[in-house]
Amino acid sequence: MNKASRLFWPALVTPKNAVVKQTEQLSRSQKLLTELGLVKSGSNGTYQIMPIAQRSVDKFIDLVDGNMKRAGGQKISLPILTPTGLWKKTGRLEGDISEFYMVRDRSGKQFLMSPVREPTRKR
Repeated sequence: MNKASRLFWPALVTPKNAVVKQTEQLSRSQKLLTELGLVKSGSNGTYQIMPIAQRSVDKFIDLVDGNMKRAGGQKISLPILTPTGLWKKTGRLEGDISEFYMVRDRSGKQFLMSPVREPTRKR
């Protein structure tokens, strides 16, 4: 059983006098987040949120949800995969489509990973 005092310790603590291998860190904040153990590099360009940072993210989500409820707002979840037909209709799936991640389901319908979340307005 874990002690409560050690539950949210960073996974990697770097001593102050240690020589750290140079990585592709672009900003000072990115360096601080990794050094403090709040995030961990998974692969190039991807990071894993560690437990103490996840706890902060959850608290932030609760704060935003509470304020949204007080203001009369509603929370929705949008799909990650969307049919390519929607994108073709609006003209956004033309030209070089190699930057999109596309998959097909069992029946052959094509979907793409949605890169944006745009609200639709009826006019």
